[in-house]
Amino acid sequence: MRPKVLEQIQARLFYTEDLIIRDFDLYGKPAVLVYIETLCDTDKLESSLFKQWFRTKSDSFHNLTIDELITSAVVFPCTNPEEAVKAVLDGKALVHCEETWYSLNAEQNNVRSIHEPNNENSIIGERSGFIENLNVNINLIRNRASSSQLKVRYLNVGKYSAHKVAILWQDGVADAQIVQKVTERVKGLNTGMEVHPGRLQKELLKEEKRSLFPQVFGTERIDMATNLIMRGRIAVLCEQSSTCLIVPVSFYTFLRSIDSVLMEDKAAIVLQTLRATGLILSLYICSLYIAVVSFHHEILPSQMAISIKASLENVPYSPIVEAVLMIVIFQLIAEATIRLPSQIAQMVGVAGGIIISEALVKIGFVSNVYIVIVALSVIGTFLIPTYQVRILTLILQLLFVFAAWIVGFYGITLLTAACMVHFFSLEPFGVPYYSPIRSKAK
Repeated sequence: MRPKVLEQIQARLFYTEDLIIRDFDLYGKPAVLVYIETLCDTDKLESSLFKQWFRTKSDSFHNLTIDELITSAVVFPCTNPEEAVKAVLDGKALVHCEETWYSLNAEQNNVRSIHEPNNENSIIGERSGFIENLNVNINLIRNRASSSQLKVRYLNVGKYSAHKVAILWQDGVADAQIVQKVTERVKGLNTGMEVHPGRLQKELLKEEKRSLFPQVFGTERIDMATNLIMRGRIAVLCEQSSTCLIVPVSFYTFLRSIDSVLMEDKAAIVLQTLRATGLILSLYICSLYIAVVSFHHEILPSQMAISIKASLENVPYSPIVEAVLMIVIFQLIAEATIRLPSQIAQMVGVAGGIIISEALVKIGFVSNVYIVIVALSVIGTFLIPTYQVRILTLILQLLFVFAAWIVGFYGITLLTAACMVHFFSLEPFGVPYYSPIRSKAK
């Protein structure tokens, strides 16, 4: 007769057909093995249970208890159906004998190899990144940090199923109040959906000031994450994700790459200056063109003004139309090259940009001058190392273009002042957003 708890387990799993139930005899006593075949490794079950069981039948060891028989590294009793269902969904197998349920490790290890993230390439630094396995990711951080002060706190979040989330920080360097605040916010995530970095990011910023500026830094690089943790930041990792979330951060963090972190100060300053130049180009060059063409052409030398005016004679639309059109087209090409395989992406990026730009100039949609302007803007955008700031740059770029189209330089100046006021008012987790490095991180 099968135990009643087994019926409850089947009911809670909605009688799924990949739930395997096997009856066997253990020293004359009925026993049951329960596992989900799509989550468990049958080789582990054979080596930790059945091979050991057959060996004891032929040797001098008889009448071993079930917890003595199982050779799995972790064996613990399940006292209620909820614990049993959770163990089964975690990839463990259940064994029932003598009115007691035991779970043993039998998970499938489908782990990809460790390699450098494609979206965070660097010239110097490690060639390894996070993978979709929480234990492996923590192991990679611990190996690189080699610090006894590195602390790990596990949390189980979710409404219908428990998703494992880990919080890592350097004790004595990270602010204890911020650690507590991050822990409470992650615990507050009560969702029936899958737990992933995007959902965790929303929960972390739930009580912060709403802003277009990114306030949670995400990285797949082990060296970057470890460097920030050792400087006092707090990392949040979740199972089945290769993205590590870092808080608190400043805007300065989003403009740094691992190259500038590992280089000497002078070389790092040069790289940071180039990235700042790229950010300014991507934000202002298109809007400055619109303002000059529409309102302030007198600031240009006469010969240049005549040349630009001549290029605009065959364009039937307002400068704002060609500006928005070209920005959208170049962003479409950029997104297409990101999603396509690398062998095709280069051809699509170069051929698409050249062919489309030349065709638009010939049919009179845009001017030659603006093709150069928007190309410089796109190049400046790609100098920014983080994708989050690139999205922010695109939004602000369009806002500046419309402001310049309405009132010229005055619109650009007013919008810049509004952005700066908002920028300096941000304090995610109580840390000023404009500060380059926290005081405790030094």
